[in-house]
Amino acid sequence: MKKSCRHSCLTCNDGTNQFGIGQRTPDVKEAGGAEQHEKIKTAIDESIKYMKMVWEDKDEKFRRVRHKCKNQHQDCTFWAAIGECEANPKYMQTNCAPACQTCDLLDIRHRCPIQPGNDCIWKPGDLNTLMENIVDNADGSGDYLKYNPIALSRPKVKIDGSFAPGVEKDGPWVISLSNFVSAEEADRLVEIGTQQGYERSADVGKEKPDGSHDSLVSDSRTSHNTWCQEEKCFRDPLVAPVADRIANVTKTKVENSEYLQLLQYEPGQYYKQHHDYIGHHKDMPCGVRILTLFIYLNDVEAGGGTHFPLLDITVQPKKGNAVLWPSVLDAQPEDKDARTDHEALPVESGLKYGVSLFLLFTISNSFMISCDPLF
Repeated sequence: MKKSCRHSCLTCNDGTNQFGIGQRTPDVKEAGGAEQHEKIKTAIDESIKYMKMVWEDKDEKFRRVRHKCKNQHQDCTFWAAIGECEANPKYMQTNCAPACQTCDLLDIRHRCPIQPGNDCIWKPGDLNTLMENIVDNADGSGDYLKYNPIALSRPKVKIDGSFAPGVEKDGPWVISLSNFVSAEEADRLVEIGTQQGYERSADVGKEKPDGSHDSLVSDSRTSHNTWCQEEKCFRDPLVAPVADRIANVTKTKVENSEYLQLLQYEPGQYYKQHHDYIGHHKDMPCGVRILTLFIYLNDVEAGGGTHFPLLDITVQPKKGNAVLWPSVLDAQPEDKDARTDHEALPVESGLKYGVSLFLLFTISNSFMISCDPLF
């Protein structure tokens, strides 16, 4: 392979290898003297030794990151030798991990470990208990009666072993809730979304070198959205009670939720069949998405229903109403329930405004901060 360098160097290769882009050694003058020049050469040797250890290590520490721990720039080791790993860690530890000897931090499970007290909010059986309390008033509290809850789909057999009346097909839970937000609250959420400005909605994309994921804009989703992640939104006197109400109804905490996602669908816009479960969040501090609550903020002239194709259920938008469904199984509350695939049908006439809220499996600071941004 032909080599070319902008500066004279001892180690120079503009191709790539197992450890990434070949590292150049600047001449003595550029390095800042003979002592610094030798320091850079030593750093390259140490980096190679470190990477050999990464690939030979038999434990789990580097298993997920060996293939992606590479220097992304020819000056990574030069920068590391002059202290950039400490001065600019966000860039260096990701893009120059071999030089900084930080391959393990490319595994988000190491960078963001589950801490003591980051407890799971559900154990097996809790999903069905919650849903039966909502729909059947099983706990006798009467707390949910004001929402006129209706099970559009549910398990055929109840917790006590009896058959649910009128249920012929065993299914996952899908529950409609009436008047979940007031007209004033709905209008305020639409107003805030308009003020913040809507952008093209995106899904979770490819994994990045640091273990987080890109956003992906595709033809499968043509709506626009914005996130209620600024204090002026989630502390708004008409918005904060909505988040509190969701936590109360689902017997969780506000900290168990992602930010409210404000959505706008114009005529012809849709979101094709998909699922809200994100598998790579399992065993991470936030945990997987366990529940979705979708709130309709306006009446849609035509179209725009929420359709569950595997269940043959369609919920039509009605201002103030909501629909609630799980992404996980009752017996295995960290595992996906594929039956709750759903889609936003195309809006045929008028505009559709809504709010999606995803509840997470563990108690964490997921509402305020996340190791892996959610889309």
